[in-house]
Amino acid sequence: HDQIQQAAYDLIPTQIQEAFHLLVATRLFMRTQQSEMEEAIFFIVDNMNRGSDLLDDPSHIYELSRLNLEAGEKALSTSAFHSAAKYLLKGLSLLGTDSWKTNYSLTLSLHDAASEALFVTGDYSRLSILVEEPLLNARTFEDKLNLLNNLVRSLTASSEYEEGLAKCMNILHQLGEVLPTDITEEIYLDEVGRLTELLRGKSEQDLLSLPIMSDPDKLAAMQFMNHALVMTYIAKPRLNPVIVLRMVKRSIEDGICNISAFAFACYGAWLVSEPSCDAEAGYRMGRVAIEMMKKLGAFEMTARLHGVVYSMINIWKEPWQAGQNKLLEGYESGAAIGDMEFAAANLYQYMSTAIYGCGDNLGALSQNIQSYLKRVSRCNQHSFLISSIVLHQL
Repeated sequence: HDQIQQAAYDLIPTQIQEAFHLLVATRLFMRTQQSEMEEAIFFIVDNMNRGSDLLDDPSHIYELSRLNLEAGEKALSTSAFHSAAKYLLKGLSLLGTDSWKTNYSLTLSLHDAASEALFVTGDYSRLSILVEEPLLNARTFEDKLNLLNNLVRSLTASSEYEEGLAKCMNILHQLGEVLPTDITEEIYLDEVGRLTELLRGKSEQDLLSLPIMSDPDKLAAMQFMNHALVMTYIAKPRLNPVIVLRMVKRSIEDGICNISAFAFACYGAWLVSEPSCDAEAGYRMGRVAIEMMKKLGAFEMTARLHGVVYSMINIWKEPWQAGQNKLLEGYESGAAIGDMEFAAANLYQYMSTAIYGCGDNLGALSQNIQSYLKRVSRCNQHSFLISSIVLHQL
């Protein structure tokens, strides 16, 4: 029956098909109340897009571009990332050459959302091309930050650490957060000493009761230090702990934000490692990080916190098996919201601890790892994929 319908439909000339889809979608759009639009948005936009070549009124084209933005943002919110990219790129294609002057807000919003969708779907080459135009036309530095955020994340995922870190350092400098590039022992000990003094006498409850960070520049700086942490962990390890210490310091002095929970988790990981080797203090900071995430409702940080707390901190106090399900939860959470870096990191840590510390049957584990490798591949995180393949071969 469906094949008969499709065959009959294919006999209709293309232009008539397009006109029909546009007519149906337009009439439905005009009759749909705003409160009902959320349920009908995909059907309306899909059909309007099929007839978009027939539109010649600039106001109608602008409206369809706006509807594609609405559909794309809804798709992003439901983790339908490839569909989101399709809608958002279609919306961009409808914009005129003068849209930065005539429809600045819509143009910027489409580029912002499209850059996020392209990052999550792993289309990094297209993302790098897409951000060129808005980075030239955005009116303020603040309007560029989300685009730069997704560009830096794509460079990290592509293992372009030097370029990504250089961009991060430049952005942080513009935000007033100047990080040293040549880390001497004197600089390192100074950062350690400053934070130690700030933490002196503060209980877990004191840290959880810190005020909320509100300064936009400080919040943006925390975001880009967050990205720099991932890159420096691999490409510039001497700078990595300095960034961790600086993020915790900023959280204490300027207030906590969602990323602060990750900062305290990383600080806990630093405490349990050389030269501190303080498992008790690190475990306490890991507990603070998890409680801070819950208090702030920052569950988008789940993948990042689980990837650090349950693979780097708690293993010094609890059996390795205790964190296995938490690492899988971290993967699921990261994959659902588009935090592919730490989705892949959680899977890698899960595989690593399963092989070396949990006493599982290696034959059965090998089969499970093959399915996990497919998941890591879907995350489009090249460095973690290579590491995971090597781990499996071992």
